[in-house]
Amino acid sequence: MEMPDKRFEGEQARRVDERLASVVRIIVEQYDGDVKAFVESNRHGIQVTRKAEAASEHSDEAALA
Repeated sequence: MEMPDKRFEGEQARRVDERLASVVRIIVEQYDGDVKAFVESNRHGIQVTRKAEAASEHSDEAALA
């Protein structure tokens, strides 16, 4: 009688694995979008900072001339 129980446990484990994989997939998809938005936001902030620094250096040079 151990065979049916083992088979049932195996089927249950497969269903749990499938559900877990589905949940993980959803989380990764949502997280991936958040990460991309975060990286893009930081990239934009760095560009703005660099432009402001360049403009400040340019105005400092112009003041010295």
